[in-house]
Amino acid sequence: MFTHQKKILLLFALLFFTVSVACSTSSIPFIGGEPEAEAAPTVNPADLEIMIAEAAATKVAQTLEAIPTNTATSIPTETPVPSPTPIPPTSTPTEVDYPNTGSTFEENDDGVMVYTDFVGAYTVNLPAKWLAMRPGEEEYTEALTLLEASVPEIEASLQAIESFDPDTFRLVALDTREGHYNGGFVSNINLVLSEETDASLEEFFAASVLGLPESLPGVLIISSDITATSSGVPVAFIASERDIVTDTGQDVRLYQKQALFMVKNRSLIVSFTSTVDFKDQILEDFDMMVDGFERLN
Repeated sequence: MFTHQKKILLLFALLFFTVSVACSTSSIPFIGGEPEAEAAPTVNPADLEIMIAEAAATKVAQTLEAIPTNTATSIPTETPVPSPTPIPPTSTPTEVDYPNTGSTFEENDDGVMVYTDFVGAYTVNLPAKWLAMRPGEEEYTEALTLLEASVPEIEASLQAIESFDPDTFRLVALDTREGHYNGGFVSNINLVLSEETDASLEEFFAASVLGLPESLPGVLIISSDITATSSGVPVAFIASERDIVTDTGQDVRLYQKQALFMVKNRSLIVSFTSTVDFKDQILEDFDMMVDGFERLN
């Protein structure tokens, strides 16, 4: 059972990172282009690959050991006691009929932009002052007309988003605030939804940790864990770093933090990418967004 699921999960992980590399520029890395140069020459690639592989293998082994094994349930032999006559409810709960396709992106009464995805059946609040958009929707078209869209780094990011498949790349948010282009790089948050799967969060997490170094040579996994949001929604985190060369020829070390959810028999990856030097100034925006994640009824 798990072998079959593992193959599916590895396919999801490799598909995600392959699409990311194919669809974007270095302005949206990991959901971004391949680096134009090798990693920093002070790092021995062979040693780095061994270190990453050992770390990934250890984490996968620990995760798989933690997955509970189904045990047979004994059937009682004694005569069952007749069930009491059920008491009809005084009122019938009203089921919410959500559409099974599409999404909404609107401002609530508190002035917070809320993204609701009916395909994955979840909702998140967007961080303030980030430029958020759904690929192919009206807010993307409006973003192209903004004054900040003339900034080369932002322009390159918006051009990359144009080619994103909206069925997969559900939402993209760019930190377009003045002074936040560290090293010519635009920090970003992306929501990527997979096709349907019967995998558990533990299995998807294990396959992702294992597949990440293979999908992105030179990536260094610095932490990984399965936990829960403050409201009790299970979530897995993977944090990593990677060296790239930007379109302008600058060497940049990137930091990426991914939050993995299982939603309506699909996997959802919410990723935050920034430079290592700048991430601490805005990482809280991502953490608050993820912690406020909610499933629809």
